[in-house]
Amino acid sequence: MKTSSYTLRIAVLVAPAVHPVSGRPYAGRADSAALALAKSLGGELSVFYAGTADDAALGDYLAQGADKIEVLAMGAGADIASLLAIRLSNFDVVLCGARSSGGDGSALLPYALAEALGHPLLPEVLAFSAERGGMRALQSLPKGQRRQLLTPFPFVATVHERAAAPLPYSFARKVEGKVLRSPPMGGARAPVHYEPGDRRARPLVAASRASGHERLLGAIAADDGKATAQVVKQGDSVEKAQLVLDYLRQHQLIDF
Repeated sequence: MKTSSYTLRIAVLVAPAVHPVSGRPYAGRADSAALALAKSLGGELSVFYAGTADDAALGDYLAQGADKIEVLAMGAGADIASLLAIRLSNFDVVLCGARSSGGDGSALLPYALAEALGHPLLPEVLAFSAERGGMRALQSLPKGQRRQLLTPFPFVATVHERAAAPLPYSFARKVEGKVLRSPPMGGARAPVHYEPGDRRARPLVAASRASGHERLLGAIAADDGKATAQVVKQGDSVEKAQLVLDYLRQHQLIDF
């Protein structure tokens, strides 16, 4: 993609997933979607992997359209976000999956990388459209909702795994593609400080078995607009306690 006479520099971060049955590496779905989305934007595309995967594990990304993959070897105890930030500081767009599909993925890397770069982060992106001086992104939200976000360059974005269909697998591209490796980079990881968290009391709420339509009618006070709660003013404390006990048993909040 060209904005006026300037060609965008786009970086895609990949990390091979591990098949849960065979244990063999393969291209992660979100990474493949990020690569396909980046290819659709045009511009100058670079693909990076930080870690120790071999060439065979990265072959699927070459077959799906990556001309070459630059492997950034990490030294022992290296801070991956800081080292990636040094290498990606000159890119306009950095795309990656929300989390690694193999190993101990915590989904924190995109946030740490965006903070190290000083760029905004757009999570769960489905599509992009060009705007003057930036991009308009379509973001995926829970329960099928969508939202549009407008951001200037540069920025970091995590790509939803259904954002774009992976490019057709090509064995010829896999053979022609190259994996370039850099020497291990150092940089000690910043110390991590653990603090006890405050555990808040969880309210005792009965699980609703009503359909979505019934919940909607209840929310807008349809029909006669009666409230679903029961207010008991008559009777002694034992009778009132019995009503509460019956309610808890009815909704299986207690088992006695």
